[in-house]
Formats: sequence, structure tokens, C-alpha cells
Amino acid sequence: MTGFPRHEETLPMLRIGGGIMVAASSYLADRVVPAPEIIHLPPIAVGREGALVLESGPGVARATKTRPGGLRGLARRLLGRDTPSTPIEAPDGRMVFDLRTRSPENWAHFLNNHLPLVFHACDVAGLDWNQTLLALPARTPGHILKAAALFGFETLATDAPVSGRVVRFSAEPWIAIRSRRADWARLPAVDAALRAAGVRGGPEDGTGAGRRVFISRRDSRKLANEAEVMALLTARGHTRIYAEDLTPAEQMRLVEEAEEIVAIHGAALAPLLYRSGGARLRRLVELFPCGHVTNVYRAMAEQVGVEWIGVRGRIRPEHIAPAYDFSKPFDRYSLQDFEIDPAALETAFDLLDGADVAGRAQASTGEAS
Repeated sequence: MTGFPRHEETLPMLRIGGGIMVAASSYLADRVVPAPEIIHLPPIAVGREGALVLESGPGVARATKTRPGGLRGLARRLLGRDTPSTPIEAPDGRMVFDLRTRSPENWAHFLNNHLPLVFHACDVAGLDWNQTLLALPARTPGHILKAAALFGFETLATDAPVSGRVVRFSAEPWIAIRSRRADWARLPAVDAALRAAGVRGGPEDGTGAGRRVFISRRDSRKLANEAEVMALLTARGHTRIYAEDLTPAEQMRLVEEAEEIVAIHGAALAPLLYRSGGARLRRLVELFPCGHVTNVYRAMAEQVGVEWIGVRGRIRPEHIAPAYDFSKPFDRYSLQDFEIDPAALETAFDLLDGADVAGRAQASTGEAS
């Protein structure tokens, strides 16, 4: 077949139920007795209703990455490193999905946005995955190529045009796919691919991480007081891991085998979307710096049936003014190292365990005024 009929559908607005976030101990709730704050997050609607269009046919897929200008662009052209202009023919008549848009080089973007769209398009068109070719940017990291291979997709990492039977898609607004991507990740073909890769249905404890896991970070957005936090987590039986030390298959297996995950917010949580209904994972504690609080994994946890609670780091003096400046996003400190208050983390665990936190606090501190 040369293509499939144009497909259009409405993407509903993403709606997220209420949640809880615990903030670091301070005097902001009581001027005499410092204690963690328990913040009740209301249900929210994110973005707006969207539209998804899928269509295909003979053509040439061209990367949307803009050509570098100025001295850098001139140097690349003089050295022969400019974007190739001669099209590459898709092998074996494969259907080309041009994913070279919206940063597929990012682990979370690829797993949570691009791949689910491909799953859905193949399902709509009745395509076998072995009939497809995923076009990705030339500098796509190897672990993303391995993730595609894990699902059985062939990839072509190039900035050159690719000719053949091309699948074109548009989602406006892009954020609207968040309301449906969990459904697309639960398609039977996805389950079959993960079983074939040994992620599901195989021996347990394939990662060696244990039932309770702490996913830390090395390069940015690190815990400045990690030793203090690890003392609490170790006492609760958590094992510290770094996502980059695991293969894509092991990262996927982690959300099947672990019962409880504590994680610093970041792309390491992207495999959460692929948690199966039979997975052991029941609880996620997400640690945030003040400079990067987001609802992405709160929403995802709700979609895949995992109980979620957030713990927000300690406020620094430089956060205060920009946090109240509503004329622009508060993103200046997104990758800043931060501290988590162990008392706030312990409160989060108590809330998950159903403890009477308010009653206990009143009994231990009295009614200071």
C-alpha cells in the first residue's frame, strides 16, 4: 500500500484529579513551631481540547531543525558539515515516520510523546511495526535508538531528507496528546513488544534494585543533602540507583517490579507511562526543587493507576521574588541543586501510609500561638 486515508480525531483536554504536596519545614504555617506544610492540590484542567491529524503518501520527509546561521553556520558549510540535501530512500518500501520535531533526542519526549503517537498511527492504519522506519535527528543518543529497537522499530538517524511513503502528523496543541498517550501505550501491540523484550512476564528482580527504589541524579538538579535523605530512605529499605546505569529494558522493568519509587523529577520517570495493570508499582514520591514544580508525572501516575505524592524542596532567598512575578514562567532555577527536608519526606510517607499526621503533630507540639 502507498499510504492510508487521512485520519482526524479530537484530543480531549487533560484533566488531573487532586493531589498532595508536602513542603519543607518552616515558620510559614506557625510562627513558633516549624513544621512541614501539607498542600492540597486541586483538580485542574491542562491546556485545551486539541486536534490530531494523521495522513500518509509518497513524498520526502525533511527535518524541521533550522539551519544554523552566522559564523557557526558558515563554518559548517565550508567544512562540508551542513545538513545533507540529497534524499535517502527508505529501504524495503517502509513507511517513514519523521519524528525530527519536538526534541525526540530527549528520553522523556521520545518515550512519552513520539513513540505513543507512532503506536497510535500504526493502530489506526493497521500497520505492522516491521513495515515502518523512524527518522530521527543525526545526533540522537544511543539509548533512544536502543529504546526504539526494544519495541522492534528500525531507526534512521539522519538530518538528510528521507523519501518514500511518509506518515505526516500534527497535534495542535502538542500538549493535548497528554490526555491520550497512556491509552496508546496500553495497546496490545505495545504489550506484545514488551513481553517479547522480556520486560513483562519474565523473571522478577531483573534490575536487582529491590522493591523500594530511589532514583537519584548525578549531573543537574541534584540533592545537595542527599546523604541526609538517604539515611531516611535506607532505613525504609530503599536502594539508590541512577537511570543512566540501566539499559532501556531495565528502566522499563523497574516500573513493573518496584513497589515504591522515590525519584527526583526528571526524564528517568518517563517509563512510568508503560506500567502494566499487573505491575507491582503502587506508589510514587516525586521530589521537586522549588524551581521546577510540574504536574507531568502527577497526571501520568493517575493515568496508569499509581498513587502519587510530591515533596517540594527548601526555598532559597533567590526564589522568592521571581516566584511571585506572574509576568513570566518561573524556570530560571529548573536545574539547580536543591535540598529536601527529611521531615517533609517522612510526612509524605506517613500520608501514604494513612497515618494521622495532623493529630500526631498537635499532640507532640501543643497549640502554640
